[in-house]
Amino acid sequence: MLPLWRDKVRFVLCKDRLIVLHYQSGRRPHILSKQVFPYKGQETGWQPMVALLESVLKDIEWKATDAMVVLSNHLVRFLVLPWNEALLSGAEKMALVQHRFDEVYGEASADWEFRLSEGSFGTASIACAIPQKLLNQLKAIFENSSLRLKLVQPYLMTAFNACRSELGKEPTWFVLAERDNICVGLLQNGQWSSIRLRHVVSDWFEEAMLMLEREALLSADGNKYNKVFVFAPETSGLIKVQRAPWTINQLKLNTPPEISQAEMPNYAMAAAGM
Repeated sequence: MLPLWRDKVRFVLCKDRLIVLHYQSGRRPHILSKQVFPYKGQETGWQPMVALLESVLKDIEWKATDAMVVLSNHLVRFLVLPWNEALLSGAEKMALVQHRFDEVYGEASADWEFRLSEGSFGTASIACAIPQKLLNQLKAIFENSSLRLKLVQPYLMTAFNACRSELGKEPTWFVLAERDNICVGLLQNGQWSSIRLRHVVSDWFEEAMLMLEREALLSADGNKYNKVFVFAPETSGLIKVQRAPWTINQLKLNTPPEISQAEMPNYAMAAAGM
């Protein structure tokens, strides 16, 4: 008997728009519909974007559909936690995560929910923090919709999973460009050893190069590695690949046939890893 593939829809929450990509899952996913809803209000923060999502969901009547919400890196905070030899329970690990976020972000972290992705033995772990109220509201509005919320994931994780096979195991820098935001991280043996996010207002590539220089100086081993993988599907055209001392490799996103090259920058965050 052939498997029954459920339709899926990805909602990408950015600070200035909501991206919706509805597709039929299976061995060869097929996009059924796509749309970008710009946010034109003056309010900042995640609340207006969730309100926009709620209004869009009221007009959707898809049945037997699983939903995934991808959060722009503007909405998430990350920390890399060094290897800890102590044998800790799950509760103790999360208490340690909260303590580290409190140290870095202070009172702002009191209302965040934390997730921990542990590395392999002897390696660092990555923790992320998302506003608790944001998660609660997402769950509430999907409970009142015809869609079933299956996953809420930061864009960094979506992009990394889409590129993982091309990154290999050698130590490398990973640069993720998003509108007005860049992330620079160091990967060693496929595990994160540092992550840094930064808001940008001008040339994202130049900002990324400056971040690389700083991160290499701050990292104990970072100045030994010069291989860089750049994932910037929201930008058009090729990036500069000659930039000493870095060896820059531009990662490409496979373009679904239903999305033209001209449209791809608008839907890249939703199509990554589809």
